[in-house]
Amino acid sequence: MEHISGATFVFDHDGEPDLIANELTGGSYRVLVGRAAVGVGPPMHIHPHTDEGFYVGEGELTFVFPDRQVVACPGTFVFVPRGVEHTAHITEPL
Repeated sequence: MEHISGATFVFDHDGEPDLIANELTGGSYRVLVGRAAVGVGPPMHIHPHTDEGFYVGEGELTFVFPDRQVVACPGTFVFVPRGVEHTAHITEPL
């Protein structure tokens, strides 16, 4: 397992979750802020038309790819290019 420093993934905060919505970027990306419980994350998936970037502010996020896992610690930015199968889940709480 690869370890890197820094990234934030948050689902449950007050107010509007989209800081930059899809329609502002022609669907190429959006910016969200969120928080989730340990173990929470989506199933393996692919975004055919959009790249994803994650900044970890607190806690720890584990990214899973078909060939490896990457642990992102506070201060890490993780870039997932479009078309790359992946998932991520919280492994250390805030």
